[in-house]
Amino acid sequence: MSSIPASLTDIHAPVKVGIPPENAFCGLVQLPNGELRHYGHRGAQNRPFEHIYIASHDNGLTWDDGTVVTGKAVTGESGPPAAHVPWSGSFVRIVSRRDRGTFALRSTTGIDGTYDEQIVDGEAFIMIRQPVFLTDRKRMLVTAHRGIERDGEHVQQSAVFRSDDDGTTWTRADVPVGPIFVPEPPHEMPRWRNTGLEPTLVGLNDGRVWMLLRTSMDTLYESFSNDGGVTWTEQIPSHFYATLTMPTLFRMNDGRLLLFWCNTTPLPEVDRSNDMSIRPEQRTGEWEDVFTNRDATHAAISEDDGRTWVGFRELWLNPLRNEPDFATRGGNESSLDKSVQQAQAIELPEGKILVALGQHPLVRSLVIFDPAWLYETERSCDFSNGLDDWSSHQFITGIEGHCAYDRKPGPILVPHPDDPERNVLHIRRIPDPSLVSDRQGAVWNFPAAHAGALTIRLRLNPGSAGGRISLNDRWFNPTDDYASTHAMYSTTFSTTFSTTNTSDILLEPGQWHELRFEWNDVPSGPCRLSIGINSTDLPAAKPSINGISYVHLQTLSDSEDTAGFVIESVDFRHR
Repeated sequence: MSSIPASLTDIHAPVKVGIPPENAFCGLVQLPNGELRHYGHRGAQNRPFEHIYIASHDNGLTWDDGTVVTGKAVTGESGPPAAHVPWSGSFVRIVSRRDRGTFALRSTTGIDGTYDEQIVDGEAFIMIRQPVFLTDRKRMLVTAHRGIERDGEHVQQSAVFRSDDDGTTWTRADVPVGPIFVPEPPHEMPRWRNTGLEPTLVGLNDGRVWMLLRTSMDTLYESFSNDGGVTWTEQIPSHFYATLTMPTLFRMNDGRLLLFWCNTTPLPEVDRSNDMSIRPEQRTGEWEDVFTNRDATHAAISEDDGRTWVGFRELWLNPLRNEPDFATRGGNESSLDKSVQQAQAIELPEGKILVALGQHPLVRSLVIFDPAWLYETERSCDFSNGLDDWSSHQFITGIEGHCAYDRKPGPILVPHPDDPERNVLHIRRIPDPSLVSDRQGAVWNFPAAHAGALTIRLRLNPGSAGGRISLNDRWFNPTDDYASTHAMYSTTFSTTFSTTNTSDILLEPGQWHELRFEWNDVPSGPCRLSIGINSTDLPAAKPSINGISYVHLQTLSDSEDTAGFVIESVDFRHR
């Protein structure tokens, strides 16, 4: 972890400042006196189990070792810590007691004070989030979900609890159930059935309330309320890519909206119906077999109440993404998933944002960044910081731990052929039957752009089978064979000495080539590809609402290719 700046003023790009004591999404609170807390627990591994919170008194720059808490400020029930009601000073939380139902707890004597409680619903809900306050109505809304039976099938249904009397009484509104994923090629089996859960919501300036929900589809789905959360519209697709991961909306003090989510797509579902090494529900697709899209969490910002967005940047990459014991490292007593999905945000002085993200203690993080970072219009990489900014892992066959593959590093850094003091990225294909796919690839993110220019400096080694470059609007796994089919633009390249060449571009081996991609109208316009004095237009293969934010590089070889190609640098600029 890089050193923590001495003040908030010094923070621009995301900086890790601590580790939440619990899966991130609802444990972070900001008290009226400026104190920050993140609730959770510690214990396991021969230590007594204790409910605690860690605290910061310097705007999140440093955190203490934790304070043990008792009573109803935070207990063993499923639910967030109490949140401060801005118009009354009360502290309110909703909790679930699986054998008794869902309860509201309210204190008028501070977060550590005495709480009154009452039953809210006879059913037990899960993944309860902190209240969202509609200040114009003095109404608070709390989201959660539960499993239900519908037409003989088990699905999930989200709900919104609302209170207009400072949390004294509550009413529940159910959200219409979303669609069930139906597998089509390249999918051979269903995904885990998520029909709209873990909702996040925000009040809009036109009086509506906007909700985003986790689904099994390729995108988050959305629902709206025109009456402050009393009724909700049918779920429809949003324009944010995400699958089986939690979104988080956040309203800043100046009115801008932030979204935190995994702008990612998992590998296609394969048929595991005959795999006796995994649980029965994994063989049917009822429970997810592997989570292959939880290694990058993203952030975007909107100045027009969610109509358009800027950024689509990787806020955090999974630090374990290349590890051979990814699925089992650190055990699963504290958390099952080694994921950077799930997030919660609060605003700090100077407009900085503190985000709690991730699930397992080996990967979850408290991160501070300046929203101005999302407005940057350029990014470059020459590998002087290694592969910190890249996804390049491969998956080892066999589900281990909790719905996960172990990992193996893919492309590696090697000495620059002309300057041994520098490194270049070597992409190739080395046959390895232990891998889900031994096709190497590498993925790099830049600020999303409807009009931009990306320059890649590369060299094919003699004997190379060539490679593929795809420009995408979301993260795909480095080894995903289908990343190019979802790309806005894609091209292949190989050597002039190839006897079976079918690639789009022929490049002289052993020579450096600078490939420049320029696009001005992502929805329909072509992309001009220039190599030296030569240029060609790549047709738009797919439209994109959000703009291009990724380059996906991959070996073209269908068999062994130890020669491969090397990347010296990448450079992106808005146009």
